[in-house]
Amino acid sequence: MNISILSIGDELLSGDTINTNFSWISSKVSELGIKVDKQVTCQDKELDIINALDFLLVSKPGFVITTGGLGPTEDDVTRSSLFKYFNVEEKFDYDYWEKLKSSYNKMNMKVLISNKSQAIVPNKGEVIDNPKGSARGYSFYKNNTEIIILPGIPLEMKVMMQKFILPKLVQNLTKPIFRKTLRTTGYPESILAEKIGEIIKVEDSCKIGYYPSAYGVDIRISSTSEIKLEKFHIGIRSILKEKIFSLNNDSIEKVIIDMLSINNKTISIAESCTGGLIGDRITNIPGSSKVFSGGFITYSNQSKSNHLEISSNLIKDSGAVSKIVAKQMSERIREKFNTSYGLAITGIAGPGGGSEDKPVGTVFISISDKNRTLVNKFLFGNDRAKNKIKFSQAAFNMLRLFI
Repeated sequence: MNISILSIGDELLSGDTINTNFSWISSKVSELGIKVDKQVTCQDKELDIINALDFLLVSKPGFVITTGGLGPTEDDVTRSSLFKYFNVEEKFDYDYWEKLKSSYNKMNMKVLISNKSQAIVPNKGEVIDNPKGSARGYSFYKNNTEIIILPGIPLEMKVMMQKFILPKLVQNLTKPIFRKTLRTTGYPESILAEKIGEIIKVEDSCKIGYYPSAYGVDIRISSTSEIKLEKFHIGIRSILKEKIFSLNNDSIEKVIIDMLSINNKTISIAESCTGGLIGDRITNIPGSSKVFSGGFITYSNQSKSNHLEISSNLIKDSGAVSKIVAKQMSERIREKFNTSYGLAITGIAGPGGGSEDKPVGTVFISISDKNRTLVNKFLFGNDRAKNKIKFSQAAFNMLRLFI
């Protein structure tokens, strides 16, 4: 079964808003083994919407999913354009309007006349509830294709997809495709592909895809045979071993929190070049308060001396970005917070600040416990934003392996 996706919104074409809705929907339906046949982005104009739908329906997909343009403002013409396209009449849902006014009153907000458009429904077709917002969706059929219309606000769209649309897609699958994901970090796609090259040749009935990012490389495998997929999965795991940090789509920080929790261990962090990113990523995980005691962002040399009591002469002689400074940072932060582990990072994110001995992208990461301290040096690129992500990911992976 194939689906097509229509994204509606002037802001998507101007570049003011990145079309994350498409990538999210595409990823979710692909996990079900459904192929995205086409994707179109158009302006919130009647003729553009009609032309886009006509184009998508030519290939006769099982479903067309549209997002965007269902807001209450006058520039949102999607609803009226679609009703006209499907030859349905507008009805006013008085019960929903009363419900909408009540919810606004509870939030001490005044409901505007323009919000009445949110209570308009078609006299034919299906209305899709919106648990997180006021703009409901719709579903119509044309030429044996179901067209599903959803709002463009990502939070609302995702909830509606997960609660109503994805289950419907599953029910329509005639030949399911089984999928698994293996998450890796610290190794480029080329090395991973070389290591598992032989097993790929043997199990040619399974498909494999590599999805690299600043966080690492996700390996996704799929097959119409659950037994063959499991055999393929076990084979890859036996080769890559500790290079895989997750088998169930968990982030590496989630893996770290789980490991610490299971072992009743705690951690504190001293960050320099990442500026708090590691702490931010950890505290985004529910339950992190049980294992994360706190930390310092010692960005300047003076703050390293003041808060971690690292000698200014040592910093001057060895440099703030050095093995000895990273070592002392991890040991001092662990002592100050009395935690099981101390994690420290100091590096040159760029684009300036590098030298011949320590080019941009150089980072020292240190982890200590009561018995030992480990320091590793890494060298990445010269993109500041990517470097911060790569630095933090390397720190998490080093901590994972240390534990």
